[in-house]
Amino acid sequence: MTREKLLVDPGTRGSAKRVLVADRPDGFRPAASRVGQQILASLTGGPKYPAEIARSIGAHHQSVYYHVGRLEAAGLIAKVRTERVRGGEATLYSLASDGYAVEFPVAEKPLPSRGAQTRSAALERFFREFISGGELDGWVVVGSPVQHGPGGTQARDGHYAVQLGFALGQFVRVPASFPVKLDVDVKAESLHGSNLIVVGGPRTNVLAEELNRHLPARFAEGGNWGSIVDQGGRSYVSETDSIVAKVRNPWNAARTCVVAAGLTGAGTKASIIGICNFADRLFQKYRSGDFSCVLRGEDRDGDGKVDSVEVLR
Repeated sequence: MTREKLLVDPGTRGSAKRVLVADRPDGFRPAASRVGQQILASLTGGPKYPAEIARSIGAHHQSVYYHVGRLEAAGLIAKVRTERVRGGEATLYSLASDGYAVEFPVAEKPLPSRGAQTRSAALERFFREFISGGELDGWVVVGSPVQHGPGGTQARDGHYAVQLGFALGQFVRVPASFPVKLDVDVKAESLHGSNLIVVGGPRTNVLAEELNRHLPARFAEGGNWGSIVDQGGRSYVSETDSIVAKVRNPWNAARTCVVAAGLTGAGTKASIIGICNFADRLFQKYRSGDFSCVLRGEDRDGDGKVDSVEVLR
């Protein structure tokens, strides 16, 4: 069965074309011949009479009439009108749709943000547990800006979660309830067993401190959390060093935690830039299970601010 659907291209800010779609290619066979393709290409410039088509593609009139009949029977072109011309009839033809396609029987994915300029498959795969039917399944956790926790920490990096929200907005609709929580509120509201995206390191986010020992690459425990140690025991101490990690939620094995955290605020910014701007590089080989990588923020344009990352491990 052939029907018409809209083909939406998110890379062009949501522009769409009408496309004839079938579950088998059989009905589109008339378009497979060389003359059939030439006729369709000729009609992209607007409706034409068969005689005009024949002249434009340099084909014999009888051949064009034959292929026009087959394309019309397949539903790929359509009559616009028929006129009397010099004692005979001439029919004007146009494309029946903007294209045609064969659709495989796979599950459809929601496209909530048609204005998104890129939909990274690697980013979507990494956050698959957080995407459910076009809705965000989980919470984004930032550190409280007031003093809290055993060390009296005060977070100033929560605003970096805004950029992460833009990236996830490619795959989910705007949540009905506010999806961002302060670290101090997560346990108070019994949300620690949910899917969690934790932004900020142990210095600023008490959830990151509690999750730290479960991470493959982690912050070295101590008085000031002054370094990152990878799985091979190598240490990283630059103020722009950071971790992007994904692990099973230690409070609920059926849920997942993602941590984007740096040794400083600049490091946390680097982790967010890595996730949002370099997902294809970071997560290219990721398929499932625990994950971690160490990033170093870089200032490529020389303005003193982190704007790129180097993958260290």
